[in-house]
Amino acid sequence: MAANPTFTTPTYSGEFFDQLFGPTVLNPSNLEDLGLATVIDRAKYKETIYDGDDTVELANSSPNYTSQTSTANLKEINLELIPYQFNKTISLDTIRLSWYSNKLSAGSINDYTYDQLVDQYIKMVYVPKLNQAQSNLVLNGKNGLGADIGTYSFDATYNGVYQLFNASTEIKKVSIAADQVTVVSVAKGATLTTLTVATDVRNSLQIDNIISIRGAAGTGWSTALNGDFIVKDLTATTVVLELNTDALTNANYTASSGKIRFINANNMVKKIASHYRAIPLQVRRNGVKIVIAAHLEAEWQFAISEAQQNGGEFYLKAHELTFINSSIVVLDNAPANTIGSWEGSRVFYGYDLSDDYSQVQVLWQGDTTGDEVYRLKGRMKTGLALTAKFQREITLSTPDA
Repeated sequence: MAANPTFTTPTYSGEFFDQLFGPTVLNPSNLEDLGLATVIDRAKYKETIYDGDDTVELANSSPNYTSQTSTANLKEINLELIPYQFNKTISLDTIRLSWYSNKLSAGSINDYTYDQLVDQYIKMVYVPKLNQAQSNLVLNGKNGLGADIGTYSFDATYNGVYQLFNASTEIKKVSIAADQVTVVSVAKGATLTTLTVATDVRNSLQIDNIISIRGAAGTGWSTALNGDFIVKDLTATTVVLELNTDALTNANYTASSGKIRFINANNMVKKIASHYRAIPLQVRRNGVKIVIAAHLEAEWQFAISEAQQNGGEFYLKAHELTFINSSIVVLDNAPANTIGSWEGSRVFYGYDLSDDYSQVQVLWQGDTTGDEVYRLKGRMKTGLALTAKFQREITLSTPDA
């Protein structure tokens, strides 16, 4: 069914400025940009990759040759691309009532046709959001996409990189729970939910920190509270979240079950240090990157600045994201309060074309079906896989460990 753009009733008499402005949408850094994956492009369906390994034996020196008994092993990795597409029908049946009317071609037959507006909408709105939706999908699967960006409705199962990490039993998982805060009780609300905590949080949390709550139990509360939230307000023993829990019952929360886990300027240097120590030595020496979520970039800057003498001036100098000899890189859409390290040869990322999300077709239906509407169509396919033999070389510091 055609969706009609809403043209607000003109309230100002003047000249019409023929330019559409869209929302500011994050142009996300991604696996390929940061060298965090081996890219397989122009892929159509399934790809097979091999990991290979063996040991060496240093035997007695002898003029006679005797082969060592180990067996060189190749292990198969299967990567399947999942297709999905974007469909949008636009009808301009009210455009003649808007300021755009003076841009329409002469003749009443042209009252529903204005290609330039549709093209601007694709460029300024749809393509940036398709890029963001796909970037989130590649990292988090069908979870975590902001409602202001869109939704996923395709049926196929899709496991993003961090879902593959979490499912692995071989990847080294480092807990960030050393300074976790216990949620003793809750107070529901239609817009704000208040958590009573067991310890004074004024020196550990700040307003606008992103926290991860895990382990919360109780009817309704296990679903509502286990997730990532922005701190809207706090006192010594309360933390306020922007969360609608009005339909729940306070007494149904299992007392002291929920734990607030977090990384911010107060503890980030220690969290990075703990993560760095856990990286296998050979991987660390190979210059592996330390991958952080977007919200942790500023927290790192604050932590380093405040750790220096004459702290104020170092806010101008803390832009270098390094820890010892490892680069710290920001992976937009990575899960909150998560730090990771892996070589690009341990994650495989397949797609057909890297800019498939921007290839949106505009199909005018007036010349075919007679319906004077625009149909927009875009199609993409991507897929992820992890190394089969070397997952133990991947390190993940996570609130889920």
